[in-house]
Amino acid sequence: MSKQMSEHEAFELEKLDIERLVEQGYRICSVREHLEGAHVTWAHPDFPGENVEQHVGTASGRKWFSHILIRQLQEQRSA
Repeated sequence: MSKQMSEHEAFELEKLDIERLVEQGYRICSVREHLEGAHVTWAHPDFPGENVEQHVGTASGRKWFSHILIRQLQEQRSA
């Protein structure tokens, strides 16, 4: 019998994936929201055209990538 992952465990995995992409230099370039969460497209400035798609299904995960997106936008404005 397989153990179902809790919402918190799912969020922790999403957060780790988001943080890993940020640490590697990826930036959010688009977000498509839908009933099952969101698809986030990440782009790396050094690798044009090599985007990474990520599905974020938890509410906490969506809040986390929104925080990252807001931070990116603030950095762009101050640059």
